[in-house]
Amino acid sequence: MDQSEREKRELQVVGEISGEQLMEHTAFLSAEDRESGSLGEARAVRYFRDFMENLGFETEILEIENLISLPIRASLRVLSPEGRELVGLTPSFSASVPDGLEGELVYCPRGSQGDVAGKIVLSEGLAAPLPSYEMERRGAIGQVWINWGELPINCIVNTIWGHPTPETAHRLPKTPVISLNESDGAYLRSFCSQGPVKVRLFTELKTDFMKVPLALAEVKGLTEPDKFVLFNGHIDSWHRGASDNGTANACMLETARILAKHRGELRRGVRFAWWSGHSQGRYSGSTWYADHYWDDLYRHAIVHLNVDSLGCQGATDYSEVECTAEMYELGKAVIEKYIGQSPKYSRIGRSGDNSFWSIGLPTLFQLLSHQPPEKQEREALVKGLPWFWHTAADTIDKIDPEILLNDTRVYMAALWRLCTHPVLPIHFVPVADELDEILSGLQEKAGRAFDLGPVRRRVSAFRSRAAELSTLCRKVDAETSDLPLCSAPRAERLNRCLMKLSRLLMPVNYCATDPFDMDLAIPIPPLPRLQPLTGLGTMDPTSWDFKFLERKMVRERNRLCFALDEAQARIEETLSAFC
Repeated sequence: MDQSEREKRELQVVGEISGEQLMEHTAFLSAEDRESGSLGEARAVRYFRDFMENLGFETEILEIENLISLPIRASLRVLSPEGRELVGLTPSFSASVPDGLEGELVYCPRGSQGDVAGKIVLSEGLAAPLPSYEMERRGAIGQVWINWGELPINCIVNTIWGHPTPETAHRLPKTPVISLNESDGAYLRSFCSQGPVKVRLFTELKTDFMKVPLALAEVKGLTEPDKFVLFNGHIDSWHRGASDNGTANACMLETARILAKHRGELRRGVRFAWWSGHSQGRYSGSTWYADHYWDDLYRHAIVHLNVDSLGCQGATDYSEVECTAEMYELGKAVIEKYIGQSPKYSRIGRSGDNSFWSIGLPTLFQLLSHQPPEKQEREALVKGLPWFWHTAADTIDKIDPEILLNDTRVYMAALWRLCTHPVLPIHFVPVADELDEILSGLQEKAGRAFDLGPVRRRVSAFRSRAAELSTLCRKVDAETSDLPLCSAPRAERLNRCLMKLSRLLMPVNYCATDPFDMDLAIPIPPLPRLQPLTGLGTMDPTSWDFKFLERKMVRERNRLCFALDEAQARIEETLSAFC
């Protein structure tokens, strides 16, 4: 099948997606609340299982135990200068004080470093993990966060990713936290500017280890049956969660329906996974799976394809592809073809269910369709997300069927290419370019205090070989027949190389911890183990602290050099097999 026939076939397959089916799934899923471990969530899991079994997929429902935090109620009572009761929300993992915590309320503007020790602090923004942790670290005994708009936003304040360990358990939040809407927050702020304000915070949560479901379904490929795309989204939601994450679940079901019709054309399979414990467990479901299926994922998973918050009204901006660099070309291509926009690369951040970086799984998509920048009226709102995100207003009337259909077409096209192209559409020149840019910035900050030349020379050499590899991959992909479907040893050899490169380079590029652990649920900078270099250039080179850090950086430079050497060797070994 030549390229034009391949493109024509993809258009036919993508054209089979039903907008009506997508909305039917979304309507069913968003008819009930779906907090982690709830009856509504169990209802959704049964729906997934029954639907996928009817398609002929292998299904499995695991019952797993995770630390879940379910908010129950929250309020704030103004005691002086006047009496008033304000109702808000408490984020997951806030400390629970159902009998109340009394203290002086002090206003600390967002980003300021005022004294909050021993106080209940009032500030603007989301009750997010890092700012909440910082307030606690500075000695605040309670926190009140002013959200934008008239609906407070459900959040989570745990900085631990997925599941505490002995090394991280001390970071579990110890102070009560409450979120208020904008008008109630402004009321409190006005009092703080006039003199002392005394309040009593009430928060009630159920935080404990709970049994929750993990739903799996799989269709296997024919020529590489042990390889699969991990296509996943979370089940649990805040309230009805029509867009977050009902539409994404609907997308998974509809793409499964299409794949089932054409399973005879799939070289590789798809493993569908629906996580509980995303919203109320800080990604605990995907973390559990990464921990317990580490070896299977390392050896057999091709790509982590995440789906979240599709089809929102007004989400017409596709100007970015959130992904790891090796997946950018695929993401850009399918958005250009099915949306008509030309997106730029956006390095994927430490959120969503990105629990697979340390394993070395390349990742495509986090959010897809975004609210345009002009709709992002306040910094307190998460970039790209609508005003109703994580609120009780996330109901089916906020879904745009046409945007949902377009979003699902993009996912279907990406899945189709990953499952049917003889050679995986994964390319490493963008990875080399990204590494070089990061290293250049680090070298500039380190100055003469440290030499990154050895690793930068390796990046340059790797880029040259990666370019040769991409040329060969495109050639073999074009020369390999699609139908009738048969084994393609040359393509499969290239695919093994591509998978190994991600396993080698992703952990050093994205992770501060080792391949068998989880980083914290806070922003992680690129090449995190080398980031201390940014302070080396300002230190006294004769000081002990400088000498300690310099030696640490030598070791981290060795780590990155080794990964690049191994990646280079794998490419050269693969290229030599084609000579």
